[in-house]
Amino acid sequence: MNRITIRTLFMLFSGEDNCDELMPFIDISITEISKIIKPDADIEDVRLNFLCAANANYRYQQARSARDNSEYTYAGKMISADNKTVVSYALKLLKDYYELCSDLIQPQNFVFMSFSSKEDI
Repeated sequence: MNRITIRTLFMLFSGEDNCDELMPFIDISITEISKIIKPDADIEDVRLNFLCAANANYRYQQARSARDNSEYTYAGKMISADNKTVVSYALKLLKDYYELCSDLIQPQNFVFMSFSSKEDI
């Protein structure tokens, strides 16, 4: 993974011109993705750069949306509903890159729960 490439891709995905103050999102993304890479995967595969950038963008949009969602009008209505749309598109982008990198990353945790009216399963 190339930090400079990830930074450039993050700027492309997020629309931010200068992301020096947003580097913590990139750093945490690199750490997060590094933990799920298969041991035999090529760490220089360009797809991992895109996955890290998409992950950083998703984390950034979450934080931005959490901050912006507190803006309400006097009547209690939200000023902008675009925040949820931005986060949902960032999530779709992230899911696409997870799918693209499926052969490079380990399966994520999966929990299956079932409920029955008769007994505990």
